[in-house]
Amino acid sequence: MATITLEYNARNSMANKVIEIIMAMDNVFKVKTPVKTSNINLTRKAIQDVENGNIVTCASYEDYLKLTADYA
Repeated sequence: MATITLEYNARNSMANKVIEIIMAMDNVFKVKTPVKTSNINLTRKAIQDVENGNIVTCASYEDYLKLTADYA
């Protein structure tokens, strides 16, 4: 399935009508709302992870690369 992201002027009546038509075709299109995560929330989660002991310690940079290879 292909994905498309649309940016439009929400004050433009023609653009709003087109969006309404697309969203009404729920048997053809799926509308996904992106989940926004703020940097503050990510920082707070990182602090909580450290406080809870959810950390990884590497003896060397090579160990770090081995542990993070799947995320690249």
